[in-house]
Amino acid sequence: MASITAYGAYVPTARAPLGEIQAFEGRPGRPRSKALATPALDEDVLTMAWEAATQAIAGGSTPAALITVTHSAPFGMRKLSRTLVRALDAIDDPEAVACYDLSGHQGSLLDAFQLAASLVDGGAGDVLVVVSDFVVSYEDRVCDMLSAGGAAAFVVGTDGFAALGPVARESKEVYDVWRLGTEPEVRYRMEVLFDGYLTTQKGALDKLAAATGNAADSYGRVAVSQPHPQTVRGLGKLGFTDAAMAGTVFVGDLGNMGAASLGVSLALAFDGASAGQTVLAFGYGAGEGIAQEITVNAAPRASGIAELIAAGAPISLGTYYRWTRGRQQKPH
Repeated sequence: MASITAYGAYVPTARAPLGEIQAFEGRPGRPRSKALATPALDEDVLTMAWEAATQAIAGGSTPAALITVTHSAPFGMRKLSRTLVRALDAIDDPEAVACYDLSGHQGSLLDAFQLAASLVDGGAGDVLVVVSDFVVSYEDRVCDMLSAGGAAAFVVGTDGFAALGPVARESKEVYDVWRLGTEPEVRYRMEVLFDGYLTTQKGALDKLAAATGNAADSYGRVAVSQPHPQTVRGLGKLGFTDAAMAGTVFVGDLGNMGAASLGVSLALAFDGASAGQTVLAFGYGAGEGIAQEITVNAAPRASGIAELIAAGAPISLGTYYRWTRGRQQKPH
C-alpha cells in the first residue's frame, strides 16, 4: 500500500497587517485573520515549492515522478512541475522524472495523493507531490480572500511512516470561488463557500465513517483546507476533539494559503503525531469535499514548520503593497 515516506513545508516569514489593510481600503469590521503570510519580492509559488520539496527529498532517493498542485503558477502555458524538477539540486537527471500538473480546487492535494498512490502501486517508484499557492485578489478584495502564501511537499512511496487510507467524496454544484476563462479576476461568494464547505464536509465524513467504522472523535489529528476562519469553526460540532485540532488550524493567524493550506495543515499534523494515530485530511473546493484517512505507523522526521510559522516578522502596509502590486489579479 502506498504511504508517505517524507515531507516538508514552507511558509513565508513576512506577516502583512490585515487590520491596517482593511482600514486603508475603508473596510470596517474586525479582521478575519491576525496577519497574512506574504511572500517577499524574491519569493513566488515556484520558490516556495522549491523550499518545501528540497526539505522533503533531502537524503532520500530521487523520485520517479513529480506532481505539482497550484492555482497561481508564476507563468502560463508551461508546466510548473517540469520547471521545478529542473531547479531541484538533488535531482541529477530531471528529464528522467515524469511530471504532472494539477489544479482544480483547494482540495486537489488529495487528488494528487490518489494519483501518486496509483503510480506507486503500479511500480513507478517514489512520487514527489508538491502543493504551493499564493492567490492575490485585487486591492480591497484581499480583505475577504485573506490571500496568503505557503507550500508543502510529500514523498509517496512504500514502507513509509504514514499509510494512505480510504477516501470519500461529496459534491454539489455551487459557485463559491471561481474564475471564468476570459477573466483574470477571481470571483467569490463567501456565503456560498461557507454552506458548501459545511455540507460537503459532513457528507464526505459520513461516507468515510460508513466505509471505515471510524467516528470523528477517533482521529488523533485533523488537517483541513482553510479558506476562511468561519469554515473551520464547525469542526468541533462534527465530533473532532480539541487535541486533534490543536496546532493544525492557522487561517485565523496567517490567512488563506489556497491549495497549500491543506498541505501545511497536514505537515503540522504529522509533526505532532505519534505512532498508532490516524490522521483525518479534508480538502474542499468548488463544491467538492474530499476526506481521507492517513494512518501514522511510526514517528516521522518533523518538518519544523511550527517553528518557521512562529518566526514570522511583521511588515509595514507600504511594504505589503510594494510586494503585491503587479501580482494582484486585475478587475474584470
